Amino acid sequence: MSELVSIIIPVHNSARFLKESLESIINQTYPNIEIICINDGSTDNSLEILELYSDKIIIINQKNQGLTSALNAGIKVAGGIWFKWFSPDDVMYSYAIETLVNSAKKYPNNIIYSNWEIIDEEGKKLRDFSESNYNELSNFEYNVRLLDGQQINVNTSLIPFSLFEKCSMQELDDPVAVDYDFLLHAALLFNIKFHLIQKLLIKYRIHTKQLSHKNISKTLEYISKIKNPILKQLDKSIQDKYTHELKKYQKLKPKKRKTMEFGIKLLTLTPSYISDKILVFYLNKIRRSR
Repeated sequence: MSELVSIIIPVHNSARFLKESLESIINQTYPNIEIICINDGSTDNSLEILELYSDKIIIINQKNQGLTSALNAGIKVAGGIWFKWFSPDDVMYSYAIETLVNSAKKYPNNIIYSNWEIIDEEGKKLRDFSESNYNELSNFEYNVRLLDGQQINVNTSLIPFSLFEKCSMQELDDPVAVDYDFLLHAALLFNIKFHLIQKLLIKYRIHTKQLSHKNISKTLEYISKIKNPILKQLDKSIQDKYTHELKKYQKLKPKKRKTMEFGIKLLTLTPSYISDKILVFYLNKIRRSR
């Protein structure tokens, strides 16, 4: 029998896209999955939609306690070999889990992730997004780039569940950064590796009410501050080596990328309803150029 994959979906007022997301997961070609949905105090009809699928999913109800609490509630009851965090806004291609698991078996001490497709509120394709392929880099070289900024769309990832025995999802002042914080801990403190699948496995939806796109300029500032506490847990010599190589890497960035990053700083001075969509565009451009 195939090994179990636990798919954990934090749900908070997610009714608009929830059915489409659940259907895409239920109809996966991979036969052995459990779907754990945490209804985190929704005030819309998200719970009613979840209950329509009660024979196919596990539903956990809790008062609104935030993203990290919802994730950890799902992790506590999950029984899979692998963990997949997924957003109720997004859509999986039918072969996504099967593709991820096949790769995970080849690279057992890795977090597996993939390229993705960007869609709008109506499901219309905006563009493909290809992550930079760093599969041939050493762990140290990859970690330098991870310290420079987020490298992974966590919704595309498959994570070995054994990692949670030593690394956990931390409560943060800005919940949007919880995935980046987790990945940094995993990479720097627990020597986890990362492997990119160069296929489009999910449709990532951009819409105006999305948590990750609200106050995005504040999130950018916040994630730049979470690195130091993690680095300080390393031996001083290793910490110094990372700091030195990160400065060197940032100094050698192409002029085009530096200009885009400066543009983001300028955009943070504009009203959020104007800047957020432009910031998302620039962020995607920057990540692609890494």
